[in-house]
Amino acid sequence: MLHRTRIEPLGRCMEANSCLKIDLDSLAHNVSSIRSLCSPEVHFCAVLKSNGYGLGAAAVAPTLIEAGASMVAVFSPWEAEPLLDLGVPVLVLMPVRTHDLSPRILMAINQEQVQFVVHDLNHAQELDEVARRLAARISIHVKIDTGLHRGGCDPCQASSLIEGVQRAPGLKLAGVMTHFADAATSDSMTSTQMQRLLQVIDSLHEELPAQTIIHAAGTCGMLRGPAFHGDMVRIGLGWTGHLTPRAEELRPRLKGSLHPAVSWTSRIALVRHVAAGEPVGYGGRWVASRPTRIGMIPVGYGDGYPHDAAHPSDGGGALCVGLGEDHDESMLAAPVIGAVNMDQIAIDLTDAPDSIQEGSSITLVSSCASSPCSLEALSKRLGRPPHALLVQIQGHIPRTYVKGRQQEPDRLSSVAAKSARILG
Repeated sequence: MLHRTRIEPLGRCMEANSCLKIDLDSLAHNVSSIRSLCSPEVHFCAVLKSNGYGLGAAAVAPTLIEAGASMVAVFSPWEAEPLLDLGVPVLVLMPVRTHDLSPRILMAINQEQVQFVVHDLNHAQELDEVARRLAARISIHVKIDTGLHRGGCDPCQASSLIEGVQRAPGLKLAGVMTHFADAATSDSMTSTQMQRLLQVIDSLHEELPAQTIIHAAGTCGMLRGPAFHGDMVRIGLGWTGHLTPRAEELRPRLKGSLHPAVSWTSRIALVRHVAAGEPVGYGGRWVASRPTRIGMIPVGYGDGYPHDAAHPSDGGGALCVGLGEDHDESMLAAPVIGAVNMDQIAIDLTDAPDSIQEGSSITLVSSCASSPCSLEALSKRLGRPPHALLVQIQGHIPRTYVKGRQQEPDRLSSVAAKSARILG
């Protein structure tokens, strides 16, 4: 049965120093947009690893399924457990062994709620023994290593592994898959890998059951065209509304069709002034070149904000935060200065309007694609994938799920005074 996503009350955010907002309408739009780039018969698998890239897998999955996802994928059995009653299969990607199977997963096997990826014949035999003890059949996706070299069997062993799965009384062949190594930047490598997969499929002739799903492409592989879609695409970063900066050549194929769904907001907790020549922060790495107005934000690397935001390793300028609510596309930006602390960052407000004071809203991560603090802008600036930034946002930061484009109330109104007392 499909669970409805609970739109969380905003009370938790009112007592927090920051809040992560996930726009469920944007998630649904992104699934529909990606599906529109594929043939109608191509299935959509929503990859929800690392708790849905930190956004809350169980909270976002119903929206993704309602929008068209017919399967979800996670890395481990422990990640699968909260998703087992969604009404669609849960594909576990890691090589699962007997000791990885909790009572809940064993029950899910009996109920045909969970499927597993198999990497070699010994692995298949181990899962077959589990299935026979349960008097059940486990749906299996055989993974073929076509070039990533991070799991799967060699192409020359694929036929015997697939035949072994088909002979095993406790196993049912559900899919044959591979994983692209560099779909973001290399068309030639991606094409080579797809050809290796198709050669294995062709060599089996009529031996594969008609319902066997062939799948290889993630978000970037999907954007390389229908030749890479197979019977299903496995979409992770794409459903969040983002594309890795390494895949800039593929962006025109999106036709502007993705909506960033995530924003991270806080407020200015304290404003103070320092004289020209005064250092700010641990180590004094930032020195005021003029009389400077500084805003303190009660968020730091302990919350998951990048520890090197003020001093990226490439030696360029610092990250910035938006001054104002996230929905304001014209909002100004202020640079992060000094060292990022465990629970605070400092921003330079000298050029900001006088109206920006203690209690003013700021945006750490914007859902406006053109913002200098959009997730993709931060990703490009730091040289890290967008999903690497998302998953480091700590779990104690409240997640608010918004549906229907409703305006949220001023949820952090008490933060500035409360934090100013702490910081003061």
